[in-house]
Amino acid sequence: MPIKEEAMKFRRIIFICCTIFTIVLFVDGVRYLKVINEKTKEKYITRQNSYSSKTGIIGLKPVNIIVLGLDEDQVRSDVITLLNFDPEQSRLNVLSIARDTMVYYKGRRMKINALIGTGGNDLILEKVEEITGLHVDYFLTMNFEGFRKIIDVLGGVEIDVPFDMNYDDPEQNLHIHLKKGNQILDGDKAEQFVRYRKGNRPGQGYTEGDLGRIKTQQDFVKNLIEQKMKMKYLLKVDDIFIILQKYTTTNINLNDISFYFKSLKKIKPLAIKTFTTPGDSGFFDNLWYFIYDEDKTRELINANFSH
Repeated sequence: MPIKEEAMKFRRIIFICCTIFTIVLFVDGVRYLKVINEKTKEKYITRQNSYSSKTGIIGLKPVNIIVLGLDEDQVRSDVITLLNFDPEQSRLNVLSIARDTMVYYKGRRMKINALIGTGGNDLILEKVEEITGLHVDYFLTMNFEGFRKIIDVLGGVEIDVPFDMNYDDPEQNLHIHLKKGNQILDGDKAEQFVRYRKGNRPGQGYTEGDLGRIKTQQDFVKNLIEQKMKMKYLLKVDDIFIILQKYTTTNINLNDISFYFKSLKKIKPLAIKTFTTPGDSGFFDNLWYFIYDEDKTRELINANFSH
């Protein structure tokens, strides 16, 4: 194969994967993401290899990728997203798990996002596997600075903001001010859009709380896919790759990406489905929890996700 064709293939591989992974990182509005420590990374590489072939590649069976994000104090995981990729069908399912989901650890009721501070990444991934019944093969993390830079490199994203969004939290250095209407959001405004949940005044924001925010953020994902999964953005891949190297930690390597390339390049927007764990809110011990419905969650997984 000519050198130019090899170079173009490599650029396509990197760009497609960068775009896919970038669009799903922020469907739950994290403040900061920190690098997963090397000890945890080694554990999951070992865990992944136990399911791999001698070549180190899992194969054409469906694979699952967990996207986790830590808050500024590194004791809560505010992004919990599971990607289910079927290479044979070139299909991607995205499952958002509410950060307030109620789980039990050593007989004690907890929110799933607090498990990171209790038992590290191992514990939260075990709970995700328990909730979904799916094995997690890969992990991926990224921070908001990288997200903003990538959105800017891609020229922003056109979004119809459903209503005026105004919120200020000086303690988090979070300031959201977006006007209702169709507009192109740069990196800074895109971050505001995916992080917004409520205003400073009672009654402002999504009536469904976090579930409303998740739905809007999934709409953001779909818009980004439709607008940016185009070959004309190939020229941006070098800049994107540099950003990802600096702001992303993952056990996904280039061999894995190359192996799945033929299937990845066939993914169409209609082949990407977004879901949220079914359930309802409840009030226990003076705290609000999201109580996932175990039966309906398994029904959703069995009906839509590849095993």
